[in-house]
Amino acid sequence: MQNYLDTALEIAATAGEIMLHHFDIGVAADWKADESPVTIADKTINQMVIDRIAAEYPEHGIVGEEASRVMPDSALQWVCDPIDGTVPYMLGIPTNVFALALCENGDPIVSVVADPYVSRTYAAIRGGGTYCNARRLHVSTTAGLPGSLMNVSGQSDDDPADGVAIYGALEAAGVKQIYHHSIVYEEIQVASGMFDAAIFAKSNPWDSAAGALLVTEAGGTVTDILGEQQRYDRTIRGTIFSNGHLHQALVDLVAPFVKA
Repeated sequence: MQNYLDTALEIAATAGEIMLHHFDIGVAADWKADESPVTIADKTINQMVIDRIAAEYPEHGIVGEEASRVMPDSALQWVCDPIDGTVPYMLGIPTNVFALALCENGDPIVSVVADPYVSRTYAAIRGGGTYCNARRLHVSTTAGLPGSLMNVSGQSDDDPADGVAIYGALEAAGVKQIYHHSIVYEEIQVASGMFDAAIFAKSNPWDSAAGALLVTEAGGTVTDILGEQQRYDRTIRGTIFSNGHLHQALVDLVAPFVKA
């Protein structure tokens, strides 16, 4: 897996350069059918990932937010979010990251997230721990919801859970919430021990695949919104990322707001 990680790190470095090259206050964007924005940086990075993986590992599939290389029979699928947090990116706010994971039969085995604005690269190999640059990361030890720090992402009608209602339930439980408009940014905060949890109420795999391994290898727990394991190379049923201590409490809190 080290070769896969080396490839992912090289791609992440290039992605960071592209992000910085286009980053400004007021980056031009088009709006997609799902009412989310896309910039030239999103498209350029996504195509770069496809080109690099296709050249290096032609038998692997690529699941990207903006474009994919469909290889349905391959057990190995790279899952890419070229810029998670495109809204802050287009506004010139540096709370956005590049995320890439390699999944084997849906299970993330290599993960890289790049935050080029502060020169931080988060990386993990299954069984090898999570690192930010050369620093080993560990999740927090917070054991109760009151006073814990986290947030929830997701507010569309077609999301698998009602993110707005979950937000209110967390507030009622005494949870402090900070919203960066980038769920992957919040996932790396969980892996770093800065956040105690993050809840993703949506269904896009590229928003969860990289963070699932980073949080798990940092000692946390990651499941779908029902508390069950899932694949991360196809549509998902939301995700709960936690330090482990809070996980069952969050599964129970979210349960009333899961849609049939």
